[in-house]
Amino acid sequence: MELFSQLFDQDLILTNLQCTSKYEFFDDISLFLNEKGYVTANFKEALISREEKYPTGLRTEPYHVAIPHTDPENIIKPFIAMIRPEQKIEFFEMGTDDQTVQAQLIFVLGLKKGGSQVALLQKLIDMFMNKDVMDQLLIETEKTQILSILETSVA
Repeated sequence: MELFSQLFDQDLILTNLQCTSKYEFFDDISLFLNEKGYVTANFKEALISREEKYPTGLRTEPYHVAIPHTDPENIIKPFIAMIRPEQKIEFFEMGTDDQTVQAQLIFVLGLKKGGSQVALLQKLIDMFMNKDVMDQLLIETEKTQILSILETSVA
């Protein structure tokens, strides 16, 4: 899938990121993505604002994930970053303002408007519910292998 190679990059796979809250995570990931040229300086504020209005935690089995994102005007170059924090990070569950999930994997979506977006999101959600794939993503240490797992599962 051409879209896969345009969005995923092993430089955007972060394992064992140390954050104690989603706000610390938003600080760190926004700075990282801005320095890499993927997002505007307004990305962090836009990400927090959108997360507070529309939570992105997903109660998928076997592991909970989060897919924080914001509006396309804050994206310079489209991307999907996969972050595996050292410890679970609490997000409010999508569609609620009082139910939380403990995200073990976080996929930051930096997407522009496009027809392929819905299909891509469905493939991501299908992957989140695949125990074997999620097990691999949680234990693999080599970024090239993680990218290969993602490509096989999403492309």
